[in-house]
Amino acid sequence: METVEIRTSNAILQQPIDIEILGKTYHVAPPSVATLILASAAISKMPAVNKDAENGVYETLAVAADCAALGEVIAILVLGAKGLKRTDKVITATEKRYLFGLIKRREEELSEVEVDAKEELARELLENLSPRQMNELMNSILAQMDIAFFLGTLISLTEINLTRAKRKTTASGQ
Repeated sequence: METVEIRTSNAILQQPIDIEILGKTYHVAPPSVATLILASAAISKMPAVNKDAENGVYETLAVAADCAALGEVIAILVLGAKGLKRTDKVITATEKRYLFGLIKRREEELSEVEVDAKEELARELLENLSPRQMNELMNSILAQMDIAFFLGTLISLTEINLTRAKRKTTASGQ
């Protein structure tokens, strides 16, 4: 078991943690501010769920179609802001014919294709994991990411902003 000091040190040094998803191991680094911003934007796409609804099953099924963003959120947290796109090398082969088709030549061309790794992983997660597995994966990722410092900074900045707004209103009211 890791101590708080080790976890803090790993977070400061941005040491990645290993998470296995569908048989593939991902090295998940502590989130950068850009990663948290992108995850927050994806979370904002999630539907509002009425947790006080009489029949939770019907409420869940009613909003399930809009929950594809959950796969996107997990993919962003796993891949990080820098890993959302990747470039793959692809070899395309073409056959060229000369002299009325008597001579055939196969030509290969190497090209680079940009792949949306976030979309690929999100689709894989949504298609292959059960709701329970998605929940456990999300909880394990969030538990291992030390985002308390970022949250504390946001709260303190919000409070500063609220204090400034109050000062302006009280100054203008006098």
